Amino acid sequence: MSAKRLIKCSLLVLVMGSSVLSAEAATVYNRHGTSLGINGRIQSVFYSNNYNLAGDHDSSIHNSSRFGVRGKIKITKWFSAFAFSQWDMNSTGSTTGSRARDQYVGADFGKFGVLSAGKFRDASYYAESVVDNYEQAGGTLQGHFDHSRRPGQVMYTYDNYGLHVQLGLQTAQDKVHVLRNKFGNFGSKYKDSWDIDSGFSSSLGYTFDDVWFGPLSVRTGYSYIKGQTGHDITSRAFVNFKHAASSIAWGDVDSGFYAAALYDYGKVLFKANDWLQIKGFEVSFGYAFDSGFSVMTGYEYARFNEDRSVTHKIKRIPLLLNYRLNANFNIWSEAGFNAGSDHKTDFGAKKYSKRMDKSVFSLGARYTF
Repeated sequence: MSAKRLIKCSLLVLVMGSSVLSAEAATVYNRHGTSLGINGRIQSVFYSNNYNLAGDHDSSIHNSSRFGVRGKIKITKWFSAFAFSQWDMNSTGSTTGSRARDQYVGADFGKFGVLSAGKFRDASYYAESVVDNYEQAGGTLQGHFDHSRRPGQVMYTYDNYGLHVQLGLQTAQDKVHVLRNKFGNFGSKYKDSWDIDSGFSSSLGYTFDDVWFGPLSVRTGYSYIKGQTGHDITSRAFVNFKHAASSIAWGDVDSGFYAAALYDYGKVLFKANDWLQIKGFEVSFGYAFDSGFSVMTGYEYARFNEDRSVTHKIKRIPLLLNYRLNANFNIWSEAGFNAGSDHKTDFGAKKYSKRMDKSVFSLGARYTF
């Protein structure tokens, strides 16, 4: 497998059946340099009671779907314009209608790179993506950062000859996602919706092709967000957010052996010197067989520090078994196990989600097109 293909697969998170829709896009029109494609998925997942998705920790089944459209037009030999939009719809709680996921327009300059503007993940996700291998049971550390698709970004991406470079700028936005309260362990004062003034993100990586049993990729990323003057909706004055990540990946996640490791660090600063810091690491390894069956597991550790007065640790072991029947349909079973997490009632919230220090289980099926 080429280095370019490995990077592309990781960026789109084509891991163990968790395919992003554009990978299975169906072309509905392609003529004279103009193309239009659609993509989507429909899935149904059973979640055990500790996911706490219904009632008082009751088990439940949730359905969701996703739909996207992508258009591209060739302007000259070396320049094309494109646009992409994708929406999520799900049955969780009282949620109805659709919610925008990615929305952007851009210019593709071929071997000279791609320029995009709109709503998407920032550049630091490039480093985190190597361990973003699970449906729900994983992401103990990077799950707090990688979900944020912020609008108002401009991103340049160069991906050629094994070298990957991304540079992004963030413009002012009101009430946007920055940090996810994944386990409910931050308390209400750390709600994920802040007013941001500006920011930037960057990533750098290099992939060595065919090192023993597969490509070897080394990556790093950094992002910075400055808060607007005044107060955000949490009634705390948001000053800035800093996020740094470094990772390494070896092998092909879709074929044969795969291993990856990530170190992640993030810090939110408020006025009056209040802050929240999250840091730790994740390791992930697995094997994908030619039969379509694959297995992935690892270890995840996250340490939370609030104003130096409170420290909290989460340690988890995720496990994913996936079977891809064909290019469009797969089923999976996933579990997450406590590996020594703290459970303190004085860290932000008085009640945590049980998936922080209890075992969870899910079983799902997905059709993609």
